[in-house]
Amino acid sequence: MNEIVREFAPSSLIGAIEANTIESFLTWTKWDKLAVHQDGNDLWIESEIPFFIYNLVLQSESASAGPASVIDAAISRATSRKVPMAWWVGPSDPVPDIGQHLEMKGFFHAATLNGMAVDLQALDEPASMPQGFTISKVNDSEDLETWCQIMTEVSEFPDFVQTAWLEMYQAMEIIDSPLWRLYLGRLDGTPVATSGLFLGAGVAGIHGVTTVPEHRGRGIGYAMTHLPLLDARSQDYRVGVLFSSEMALGIYLKLGFQEFGDGKIYLWQPHEE
Repeated sequence: MNEIVREFAPSSLIGAIEANTIESFLTWTKWDKLAVHQDGNDLWIESEIPFFIYNLVLQSESASAGPASVIDAAISRATSRKVPMAWWVGPSDPVPDIGQHLEMKGFFHAATLNGMAVDLQALDEPASMPQGFTISKVNDSEDLETWCQIMTEVSEFPDFVQTAWLEMYQAMEIIDSPLWRLYLGRLDGTPVATSGLFLGAGVAGIHGVTTVPEHRGRGIGYAMTHLPLLDARSQDYRVGVLFSSEMALGIYLKLGFQEFGDGKIYLWQPHEE
């Protein structure tokens, strides 16, 4: 485990936000259906699974010397496996216009995410929960399956991704992992929300925050983020980090998060035969 970041220093937070995200993905490769590849400072994961999240370029510093050839090589790898792929462009990417190069090669911009960090020492103690709402840690296989179901359905991923996600988390032994904690939120006993905490790069990363659409706007997303942050603080972590969608930005600003740059996701699809 990385040494815990002890200071909330803005100059180092972009790197910590990105590193936590990358390290979280690398834990997935304990599943034998995913492989991690590293060529110098280029890093990607790939599989035979036809879904972009399992075929992902995480960083590509060599693209600064020649983006076209690096992108072509990635496309060739995905084409040979007939799978879609994604390319992550972090806030400190060494090629400022890499998005333009990707789009010229057939990628399309899928999402922009806000890189954010919060000083856990300044975090308020939890306010009252929404009425009838409880949060528990995922500690058994039934809750893990429910967590994966909610996360994939709310994210509008294909049905097969739910099965793959569950199989991956089981292979990772995520319930017993010292780096991960998953949380399940219930409203009047019915599971309606998820979140996850990943301890990596010396900071506490929030991942997988979802709430089923019919129960949004009730403070559930706030609660599902707040509790993991408090858990991280109880383990002596100083900095909480995440990447936020535009829709969730207000929740995290209310919690005290500050913005430290944008990350972008680009997707590529193989040609249909």
